[in-house]
Amino acid sequence: MAGVDVALRCRDCGRAADLRDWRCTRCGGLLRLEWPGLTPDQRIDPAARGVWRYRPVLPAVGASAIVTLGEGATPIAWIDRWAAAHRLGQVGVKLEYLNPTGSFKDRGTTMLVSHARSLGLGRLIEDSSGNAGASVAAYAARAGVEATIFVPAAAPAAKRAQIERVGATIVPIDGTREAVTEAALAEVARSGAYYAGHNANPFFVAGMATFAYELIEELGATPRHLVIPTGGGSLCVGCFDGYRRWFDEKAGCQRCPRIHAVQSSGCAPLVAAIEHGLDRVPAIRRNRTVAGGIEVERPPRDREILQAIRRTGGSAVAVDDDEILAQRRLLARTEGIDVEPTTAAAFAGLARLAKDGVIAPDDMVVVAATGAGWKDPG
Repeated sequence: MAGVDVALRCRDCGRAADLRDWRCTRCGGLLRLEWPGLTPDQRIDPAARGVWRYRPVLPAVGASAIVTLGEGATPIAWIDRWAAAHRLGQVGVKLEYLNPTGSFKDRGTTMLVSHARSLGLGRLIEDSSGNAGASVAAYAARAGVEATIFVPAAAPAAKRAQIERVGATIVPIDGTREAVTEAALAEVARSGAYYAGHNANPFFVAGMATFAYELIEELGATPRHLVIPTGGGSLCVGCFDGYRRWFDEKAGCQRCPRIHAVQSSGCAPLVAAIEHGLDRVPAIRRNRTVAGGIEVERPPRDREILQAIRRTGGSAVAVDDDEILAQRRLLARTEGIDVEPTTAAAFAGLARLAKDGVIAPDDMVVVAATGAGWKDPG
């Protein structure tokens, strides 16, 4: 079961791209994967588990190139006491922080690093607020390739230490999250290393589709709502693509849960775009937030995120830091689930959506618990 042979094409100018590219060499646009033909009837590899259980519907990678730490197959915990506190019924938490490096990013990283390894690439460069950097660093170590991770100088100490322990070079950058990306891209241009930027690389998003595949296989019935803390938006885009890939375009859009992207009020460009009916995020004034993992002013895949929200009938909601911290405490004390502030934003968003009547008491909801509490004590 070798997976699907895919091609890369620029989403802006339509130019075909080499599999070593991460953006268009002509216009600089982001690349999208082109999937030939129909989804295969056999979508599951019964001999595998986790992310690579879905190898038949993932981009083709030779078996010897696969880099895995056992990611995926995360359980869903139903949180009755927390739900009751918000007058909700069925609320499930997909415990993505049980992935090997403590966050959902491992789903995309296993695909991306496996792709890089299949091409014989020896150095990866990533920019990250912490979780994706830790993930790329760990999988690079597993693959035996070099990794350089650019992070905000204010990134949580636990995440920086995690990156350093697995042998990656860490480069702290003062300034905004955009400044971190710019520094990473400057090094890519200087060195010729492969850009593993999780917010832009199309192979990372392809791995994120496995979140949807697991929901489909485990639940059978489609949840009415999916609530995701959203910065770069790879999980929103990957989940939407996953449903469309599994069922086909029309049925997939109909069966995908309503996707609700939750942002911090200190940095909520997607919320501004939805409120003003825009197809791209506008310039915003950014303020520091406890949810550093979603502090992304200009998500590269903004158009795809907004499409996923609108075509599923979802929403974008902004929550304040005090709401985030309050829901973090409540979740831990009522359910024993300790998440980082970025993840807690999703629970604050769900509480707000329930209060506003966007989510009804009898609706089935799944929340993506994207990062473990130990990664950012706050």
